[in-house]
Amino acid sequence: MQTGRSGQEVTSMTEHVMTVNGPIAPDELGFTLMHEHLLTRFWHATHRFDLAGMPEDDRYIREELANLTATGCKSLVDVTPVGINRKPAALRDLAERSGIHVVMGCGWYRDHYYPASAEIDRRSVDSLADELVAEIENGADNTDVRPGIVGEIGTEKYWMSPTEERVHRAAARAAARTGLPIMTHSFASDIGLWQLRVLIEEGVDPSRIIIGHADSYRIRSYHEALLKAGVTIEFDTLMWYRPTLFDEALDLFCEYARSGFRDQLLLSMDTCKSEHLTRFGGPGLTGVHNRVLPGLRNRGMTEDDIAAIFVDNPRRLLTVKTGVTV
Repeated sequence: MQTGRSGQEVTSMTEHVMTVNGPIAPDELGFTLMHEHLLTRFWHATHRFDLAGMPEDDRYIREELANLTATGCKSLVDVTPVGINRKPAALRDLAERSGIHVVMGCGWYRDHYYPASAEIDRRSVDSLADELVAEIENGADNTDVRPGIVGEIGTEKYWMSPTEERVHRAAARAAARTGLPIMTHSFASDIGLWQLRVLIEEGVDPSRIIIGHADSYRIRSYHEALLKAGVTIEFDTLMWYRPTLFDEALDLFCEYARSGFRDQLLLSMDTCKSEHLTRFGGPGLTGVHNRVLPGLRNRGMTEDDIAAIFVDNPRRLLTVKTGVTV
C-alpha cells in the first residue's frame, strides 16, 4: 500500500467512459453523436394509434451503422430508456458488429411509457434511485452491460406529473451518486427549466445536465436561461421536427456558439423511427455528416468549432472519474 508523506493513504483518480463493451479511455470516443436510438418501440403505448419505432429487422439499423462508420464517426449514445425497448445485450451485439462505441442510457421515459412492472407510482424516490445505481455499478437486465449516462428522462407535455417528478428526482440522485451525466427529454416547451430546477434540488451539478430537444422550442430567452445556468443544450430534432425550419435552427445554434456558449452545445439526430432511416427516405444516422456539418461550415464554423461540439463536449460530459485508494 502506498501512502503520502503524512502516512495517509493516497487516492488516485482514473477516468473512463462506460460503453456497452466496458470502459474505454475518454480519448477513444472521437466524433460522437450524443442522442440516438437503435431499437426503440413506441407503438405499445395506450395513447398511440400508430406503429412508431425502429424496424423489427435489425439489418436496417446495421446498414445505418455501417454507413455511419464510413463517415469516421466513432461513437454514439443510445439514450433509450426502460419501457421503449432498451435491450442491453442487443446494443452490445450491434456495437461489436459495427465497431462503433455505444454508450447506453438508463432510467424511465415519461408517463405513458412507464412499464407497470416498475411500479413507479408505488415506490420511493430512493428505491428508484437505488435501482439505477445498481445498473450503473453492476449491469442492466441480468447482463454485465452498464449504462454510461442517465436518461433520457422526460415529460409528456409542458408540465411535470407527480410520477415524472419522482423519476426525475430518482435519476438525479443516481447521477449525483455515480458521477454520470443526465439527459432529459424536453419537448416543444420550456419544461427544461422545470426539469433543471428539480435536478439541481437533488444535487446535480448543472455542468453534468443535458437538456435535450432544445431545438423543438426555438425561443432564444429559453435557451439563454439554460445556458446561463451552466447546462448543456442539445439540438437533435432539426432534421425531422419542422424540417422546413432547418436553416433557422442552424442559424440559432451558430449564434450561441459565437456568443461564448460553444462548450455547452451538442448536435445529434434523435433517430428513433423507421421513417428516420435512409432506407425509408429519412436522413439516417449520417444526416449530421451529410447536411449538418456542411451547414455549420457554410455559416463560418471552423474545424475547431466542429471538434469542440462533436468531440470535446461529448468526451467531457461522458467522462467519469473513479477514485482508487493506494
